[in-house]
Amino acid sequence: TFYNSFAMALHCAISGEVPEVPVISPVSGGIFERRLIEKHLIDNDSDPINGEQLSVEQLIEVKANDVVRPRAPSATSIPALIKLFQDEWDAMMLETYQLREHVQNVRQELSHALYQHDAACRVIARLTRERDQARQALATLQPSGAVVQPAAAAAAAAPTGESMDVDGAGDDGMTAEVIAKLNKTNKTLSKGRKKRAKSATLATTEEVAALSLQGSQTGIHSSSSPAITSLSMPTPSSGIVLTGGADKHAVLFDLGNEKEISRMKGHRKKINAVALHPGNEIAFTASADKLVCIWDANTGKKQNTIKVHDDEVTGISLHPTGDYFVAASKDKHWSFSSVETGQTLAMQTDAALQSGFSCCQFHPDGVIFGTGTFDHAVHIWNVAQQSKMASFEHHEGAVTSLAFSENGYYLATASDNAMVKIWDLRKGDFVKPFHTIEFEAGYVPQSLAFDYSGAYLAVGGADVRLYGVKGWNQLSTLSDNTNAVTGLAFGADAKSLVTSSLDRSLKTYGL
Repeated sequence: TFYNSFAMALHCAISGEVPEVPVISPVSGGIFERRLIEKHLIDNDSDPINGEQLSVEQLIEVKANDVVRPRAPSATSIPALIKLFQDEWDAMMLETYQLREHVQNVRQELSHALYQHDAACRVIARLTRERDQARQALATLQPSGAVVQPAAAAAAAAPTGESMDVDGAGDDGMTAEVIAKLNKTNKTLSKGRKKRAKSATLATTEEVAALSLQGSQTGIHSSSSPAITSLSMPTPSSGIVLTGGADKHAVLFDLGNEKEISRMKGHRKKINAVALHPGNEIAFTASADKLVCIWDANTGKKQNTIKVHDDEVTGISLHPTGDYFVAASKDKHWSFSSVETGQTLAMQTDAALQSGFSCCQFHPDGVIFGTGTFDHAVHIWNVAQQSKMASFEHHEGAVTSLAFSENGYYLATASDNAMVKIWDLRKGDFVKPFHTIEFEAGYVPQSLAFDYSGAYLAVGGADVRLYGVKGWNQLSTLSDNTNAVTGLAFGADAKSLVTSSLDRSLKTYGL
């Protein structure tokens, strides 16, 4: 009776069963089934409880009544099969123990890794907060409209045909020569615009209202990232368009021949904005990877990479001279760069800005340009003076797009609260919109475009809506897209229209 009670109190530390031949480890004091601990020691030479050195000779056998076990004559007998089952059971017990031990170790390692990750996140958050505070303090010390030059000087011009990375502004920056060129261009274009006569072949309102789908291209960008995010067609009569996509590529496409001319690859994230030089030979791309790239449009080879922004570059606009361009970023800065050298001549911010830029566009005369922000504001800047001229805060949502009419009279701005506001730049007090186009709830206008004459406005959202500037009456609605329209461009005399969309399509409308 005493032995039975004693035996019932003994349990193998490995299998958890009452051992037939119990032994004690002098290292840990644990009780084991002899055959299990001996199999364990063959591979490990350590006590399974505390991991200390242990050998078979150190095991202390507990005296107990021996159980006579039959000898298995062969594997075909029932006793032999039972022994095989016992061996399998022993092996399973050993493996289960090892797995439990491994799980415990993995849990400890995971707990330690999670602790380190949490600590790293806290450090990163603290450093980010300190960086933002330092930037804010620096901006406060500078007067409003002060120029912020990039940190590093640009590299020397690369040999023809080679890509050059430009990390900062050139030593000359905004020289008197550059400013004089900007002012001269402004006077020439302003005078020429006043003398410009209305085209005799300009489409009538009835013809614009009659525009219908003529063609659709869906294979230009990758189907794995099905979205065209931006569109540029500076020469309406050429039929050559530049598109940027979520697939990180920009594509120069010939609408007339329905063929791809070149594909520009090199960005690491989606392209937010594109611009094509009027000669169709140079392309510009702005990306979420914080870079602006200049390309040979015909070959698709990169010529320059501009690295001056600390966040996504959301907008890009070519100056009317064709020699400079401006880029706007979520980092609350805009940069003014040379097309030929890729050097950033000036970089601008304002202490009063509360949010980064969402879009930008030059006025047709080239001295002023507009920027929209993610906190409902529109800012007008003088690029020659590098100063902010005016701020409009009449939107209630993020500004998604803006467009100047080619005749220079109007500025249209769109926001994600279903509104487009029209500003008359001919009036001395143009800080208030003189007309507002309101859409149904949930409609988000994402793109705007005037035709060359300034007589018609296209608004792209879930569909395309065409308006006549005279009276601002809606002429028609084009509902052929299945996702938001991200780019618009009128053809010659407003008799055609090209659209790009997040549904990966490039559509052409005509009479």
